[in-house]
Amino acid sequence: MNLAVVLVSDQTIPNVVYLKNIEKKWDKVLLISTKNMEAPKKNKSKAILSAIGKVDYDVLVVDENMLFDIREKLKNYFEGKRFDKIFVNITGGTKIMSLATYNFFKDKSFTENIVYLPIGSTSYKQIYPLGDDDKAIDLPITYKMDVEGYLKALGVGIESIGKPVNPRLSKKLFGLFFDKRWIFFELTTILRNYRNSDGPKKLLKPSSLNDFNKVLGFLQLLGLNEKEFDFSKDRTWIDYFSGGWFEEYVYSELEKLKGICIDDIKINIKLERKSGDAKMPNEFDVIFIVSNSLNIIECKSGDLSGFELSNTFYKVAYLNRIFGLSAKSYLVSLGENIFDNKTGKLKPSIDSKSKVFGVSFVSYKNVKDGIDNYFKQKLLCK
Repeated sequence: MNLAVVLVSDQTIPNVVYLKNIEKKWDKVLLISTKNMEAPKKNKSKAILSAIGKVDYDVLVVDENMLFDIREKLKNYFEGKRFDKIFVNITGGTKIMSLATYNFFKDKSFTENIVYLPIGSTSYKQIYPLGDDDKAIDLPITYKMDVEGYLKALGVGIESIGKPVNPRLSKKLFGLFFDKRWIFFELTTILRNYRNSDGPKKLLKPSSLNDFNKVLGFLQLLGLNEKEFDFSKDRTWIDYFSGGWFEEYVYSELEKLKGICIDDIKINIKLERKSGDAKMPNEFDVIFIVSNSLNIIECKSGDLSGFELSNTFYKVAYLNRIFGLSAKSYLVSLGENIFDNKTGKLKPSIDSKSKVFGVSFVSYKNVKDGIDNYFKQKLLCK
């Protein structure tokens, strides 16, 4: 029987990727963890195991600050046990846990190798045994996570995943936007009153004569057949024309890069709220995975108010807490008010906040020639 050993910490993704990457080599998993990591609010071992599927495993809880405790508990665990090969990943845990684990397993006859994953690397470093000239050996990562697996590894539940409504229409609307911006802004302003209404969400009905006729008139100005869109029975079109069309356009364009440099991509993901998290944001426009790293896009089809900007930064701060610091966040905006009229760059106050929170702003100028082209360069697609 072969054993895989991992050190548990807040960052679960490196362990999941490692275990899936070599899953044909091991039969059982030993998770070296701490009381904090196993506490009900975190339960990191459970998240890791949930993401890799049903396996034979043991969890060894140690004192992360005591070399002696870690060494003795490892010694006791292996007493009377026999494994043919043991694969060890010391990427997680604390520095003391990594040091104690490395010292315990090195020079053991049954230790196949000891590895760690440097931040941002696409390969593991084998540090025992070393290669020629006492250099670490690069071990490639071939396993690619999908969005659902990534969220599961974080212990995050998914309530629902959206589907595109009409990608062809979304692309058409994007083409019309730059010549008829005012129509889109007026249309969005009207429909958002129904989308964001308090209590049960409203439908736009003929009885709301002024708004109803304005919406139909705007659709005609856009060259659309208003009879194809029933705002009085189905909320889909209210959400779609008040901004959903742009989210769909961004998603559809980036989906072209799937299999090239994007591993997986989803639209309109709603996460399950945890107890006490009722006020936390749980809906995300577009989420995609590149080389086992999470990328989140917020899409705004109109000018951004101070409230919307603050809400975006607040959401990103929350993302960093639940998704880890490696997650990248983008705000793709068709609005103009966040840019300086003279320089064309982000206004200084917004630019400074974007750097603090780690948000990349993508302007309408960047996406005019196709958002897929922008992200091809950003993601270094080949």
